[in-house]
Amino acid sequence: MWLRVAKVLASIAVVLGVVVAATGVMVVDVKKPDGTRLVVPMPLLLVQAAAPLAPTQAAAAGIERQVARVRRYLPAAEEVLAAVAGSRDSDLARVDKGDEHVRVRKVGDSLHIRVESPRKKVELNVPFELARRALDRARDGPLSPADLVALLRHSRLTQLADVDDGGDHVKITIW
Repeated sequence: MWLRVAKVLASIAVVLGVVVAATGVMVVDVKKPDGTRLVVPMPLLLVQAAAPLAPTQAAAAGIERQVARVRRYLPAAEEVLAAVAGSRDSDLARVDKGDEHVRVRKVGDSLHIRVESPRKKVELNVPFELARRALDRARDGPLSPADLVALLRHSRLTQLADVDDGGDHVKITIW
């Protein structure tokens, strides 16, 4: 009997592992200046399920207002995105002002944005597939936080953000 219980429990663990592996994991890695480090792996399926429950009505309304303002420009944005995605890897924009630097590059299937100043460093990587799907979803109507989280499944094996503000250092990676 105990063997059957163990098999059932093991099969549940295996099924959960397969579901998590299939849907992806978001890892948030926070390092504090005092050396404290917190690494939180979250299955994307769980994040997506929790997103509608978060107190984000004001944020969702703000996102929708922004999308509503630019919705008429979506066809142009889709064309630009397709052109950049289809081009060879290169620098797209470069701004240097004293000791502050901004770089926008097309690297493989992502847009890499780097902003550096003496006290801050921000790196963002936006996969073109994620951007394409976000534009498609915005064309269909309101975007919710759950919609945005669902799109992260198309960003597997990507470090989305690396932010160091001279104090806290935060990395967000999708596995």
